[in-house]
Amino acid sequence: MSLDQASPPRIALIVLGMHRSGTSALAGVLAHMGCDLPQDLMPATASNPRGHFESLKVYHLNDAILASAGSAWNDWGPFNPDWYRSPRLGEFRERAAEVMAQEFGRSSLIVLKDPRICRLLPFWKEVLAEAGIRPLFLCTHRAPDEVAASLSRREGWPAGWGQLLWLRHVLEAEAETRQEPRLFVSYEALLSDWRATVARIGEGFGLRFPRAADAVAPAIRDFLADELRHFRSTSARDGVLPPDWIRRPDGIFGRWAATGETAEDRAELDGIRAELDRAIPMLGMVARDAAMAVAQGRNREAEAAEQAAQAMREEELALLRRAQADAEARLRHATVHLEAMTRRLAAELETTVPAELQARERLPAVEAARAALEREVGDLRESLRHRAAHVAELERHAGALAERMAGLEQRVAELEQCVAELEGQGEALERQRKDATGKLAAARLQIAEMEARHAAILSSTSWKVTRPIRSAVERLHRAKQPS
Repeated sequence: MSLDQASPPRIALIVLGMHRSGTSALAGVLAHMGCDLPQDLMPATASNPRGHFESLKVYHLNDAILASAGSAWNDWGPFNPDWYRSPRLGEFRERAAEVMAQEFGRSSLIVLKDPRICRLLPFWKEVLAEAGIRPLFLCTHRAPDEVAASLSRREGWPAGWGQLLWLRHVLEAEAETRQEPRLFVSYEALLSDWRATVARIGEGFGLRFPRAADAVAPAIRDFLADELRHFRSTSARDGVLPPDWIRRPDGIFGRWAATGETAEDRAELDGIRAELDRAIPMLGMVARDAAMAVAQGRNREAEAAEQAAQAMREEELALLRRAQADAEARLRHATVHLEAMTRRLAAELETTVPAELQARERLPAVEAARAALEREVGDLRESLRHRAAHVAELERHAGALAERMAGLEQRVAELEQCVAELEGQGEALERQRKDATGKLAAARLQIAEMEARHAAILSSTSWKVTRPIRSAVERLHRAKQPS
């Protein structure tokens, strides 16, 4: 299968599988290949020292959804379908949208992983669709007896409980993703050849990872160290389930992970799922009996542990008593030694008392001299304190004077600049005044010349002779003007 051109640009690789099935290992490899993990990661634990690679917020949200339907992560019954028609659906859908935005922002290639999603797939498919994210489902397969053994070690359960939970998770995940783009991968294959698994995912989804396998190979090899796998599959499959309910799905999913799924196998998986749903009441009674047996076994273990602790406390008490006896013996020895030292010191004092009496007679004079010296030292200290205060005051005054001097120097510089500007302006004004004076003298000379010419014209004979002609021209002009 491949992505069509109309698919949304945001992709979510949804890692599905039962708890302890290698989902953390697969999510970690995808993160090394360049897929984005959530911001608020679940911290590593003793059972998963390399980390879970899943969102703490998604984990809490899924637990809340299961609790609102009266279920839990370790419930092997079917999830109540009426929950999807209840008012709680809208509330949790809004919370899931907020969680996705907080954990992944606008990332275009993310890894979403939580085994609880196997039982809540209708809800999460709707949430992803509303967010514009296309899910690509990776169903992780691990041998059910290995899963059960891992859970038995972590939770203290009988093997059958882990097998029953494995069956519920894998059947629900398979049924709800039949119409979706999906691939089945194997935990065994991931550990033995992670490159082949990554290549198969890329080819199956038509997906190119941001990072090259060669570039991240050392980090992935270190991450997938063999200590991640603490339990190996065995042929024994004990528990509360009919053997075929485990053997048949195990074989089908193992084959699908190796060579690809076959549609003919789906009817068989549906039949096992229907049988499981019908057997839930009976399995519940068997589980309660097993739980009582486990509780009784734990009580016996607790009693044995208490007896062992009591024996240890008695042994510790005996050790303390022996230590107390040793301490008392050392105390007696120290007392004898102290008495001997006291007698020796008493003898030494008898010889040193006269010298001590003489020293005591001189003691008042020594005390008086010491008191005088102390007073003198006190006076010197007080004088130094006053001088230090005076010096500090002088330094403050000098600082203020320096600041004032700096201000005055700056003011003088400003005034000098202002004087220079005024002098420049004065020189310019003087040049302008001289130019104006010269222009005024020239204008007066021109006026005098014009007045002389005017007077000459008025006194000339031609001016008087042409006067009648000028009068006639003026009358002619007036006659041409319209009335």
